[in-house]
Amino acid sequence: MAEARWISTHVARCLASLRAVLGVCVVQAGVVLAGGLVACAALAQEQGTEREIDAAGRHLQVLQGGWYLWDPYQFTKTHDGSTVLTGVDIELMRAVAREAGFAVQQPYLAWAEHHERLRDGRADIASGATWTAQRAEYVHYSRPYRQETNVFYLRRGEAGLHPHDDIAQMLDGFRRSGLRLGVVDGFAYADEAVNGYISDPANAALIVTAENDYQNLRNLLEKRVDAVIADRLVATTSAWRGGWREQVEEHPLRFSTDIHFIFSKQSVSPEVVQRFDEAIVRLEERGEMRRIISAFLSPILLAQTLDTDWFRVLDIVGTVAFALSGLLIAFRERYSLLGALVLAALPAVGGGAMRDLVVGREPLAVLGTPLYLGLVGATVVVGFVLIRILRLVRRRGRLGEALEAFGRNRVLRNLYELSDAVGIAAFTVTGVAVAVSERTEPLWMWGPLLAMITAAGGGMLRDLVRQSGNIASLKGEFYAEVPLIWGFLLSAYLAWQTPHLDPENLFLAVVATMIGAFVTRVAAVLARFRAPSFA
Repeated sequence: MAEARWISTHVARCLASLRAVLGVCVVQAGVVLAGGLVACAALAQEQGTEREIDAAGRHLQVLQGGWYLWDPYQFTKTHDGSTVLTGVDIELMRAVAREAGFAVQQPYLAWAEHHERLRDGRADIASGATWTAQRAEYVHYSRPYRQETNVFYLRRGEAGLHPHDDIAQMLDGFRRSGLRLGVVDGFAYADEAVNGYISDPANAALIVTAENDYQNLRNLLEKRVDAVIADRLVATTSAWRGGWREQVEEHPLRFSTDIHFIFSKQSVSPEVVQRFDEAIVRLEERGEMRRIISAFLSPILLAQTLDTDWFRVLDIVGTVAFALSGLLIAFRERYSLLGALVLAALPAVGGGAMRDLVVGREPLAVLGTPLYLGLVGATVVVGFVLIRILRLVRRRGRLGEALEAFGRNRVLRNLYELSDAVGIAAFTVTGVAVAVSERTEPLWMWGPLLAMITAAGGGMLRDLVRQSGNIASLKGEFYAEVPLIWGFLLSAYLAWQTPHLDPENLFLAVVATMIGAFVTRVAAVLARFRAPSFA
């Protein structure tokens, strides 16, 4: 019994010692584990905020940036029901940062607030910045990645009140006349004299700040300011989107400067800036910078150029002329009224629909407005009624003879050919504009192809529906070649001018393209010129 108790006692002591040892181990393991978990959590949190995995599986260090409304450089748009941040500077920053091995987070920040964050290191990077000595105290500058041109905007009719072609004279005139100048808060403009004028305490009563250029233009129209200064593309885009183009005008004085990325000296090392500089050089050598700038500026500037009353009139004239061609065929070949509508609609809107289907454009342009189908319907109905009336009066003596003589006269035929040439000219430009807006590459190939489809594709569809076996534009008539040639020339100009595309020069290029296409088609008709063929 004594031996049994001794064994039991020692076993109990061993178990107690073992429990104590295990307890200590568990506590120590727990401490180690907890410490490890805390460290892992901290690391994970750090990685989550400072690292991002790109499509290639690379872990990119994240820089803190920001954006503000500066259309077309920084803006949001709706795509498939979602709001997407985009713009020239946004996409350039993404491309350069990715090339340098970084990603950038870009929450909305007013420009002045963004600079405060760069100053104290809460933000790392910003785009769209001009160089100033004051900023250079707290930010690093990258090499220039594009240029911008600044202009003054005034209410329409008031630019002539300031006949100055020199910055100093302009600013002196502003000061003496007490003109109130609208500026974006915290913005530095393309000329040091302008920046000095804005920051001069003596001019404080003449400077009115706004958060963006839309607000500046509204202040101008509401007479809170007398002039605004802005990037030229931003001002023209803001006036266009706001519907204010007829109420404001640009002063002819312009001044330009280089644009940089800037980096906080508090949070970003010079080595990071060097990586961005090297990335800019590589992207410029590959043509990627130029492609991004072209992808945004060309569609916006073309849309502004075509969103005018004169182009809409020419577009309507061309649509009616194309519809009339189908109506005349329907009359000659004795189609029903419904058949006439089909034959008229195909050349008028069929080419545009075919073009949109080719590039996957949604919705189709013809579905976006009832105007074009309405024009087709009106053309057919009016033509149908007139033909009926002519048939009734044909039997009535001299009136009928006069009408028949007028019908045999080439005046009507010539009027139709002129209208048709106008349609070719307008639809050529429209086709190139769609190629640009849909970012088809290469533009020199897709621009002329879509121009040809827009201007001549509907006529080809009409001839296929007729089953005539004779598609005139493909069998010798010099027709489809006209939009192909002039579409190529306009596309080549757009590709050549990027990134220095100017609104005025683009307008002249569009006008030259339309005149060239019109004259070429008229000359081909008058000279009875036929395209090269195998016949």
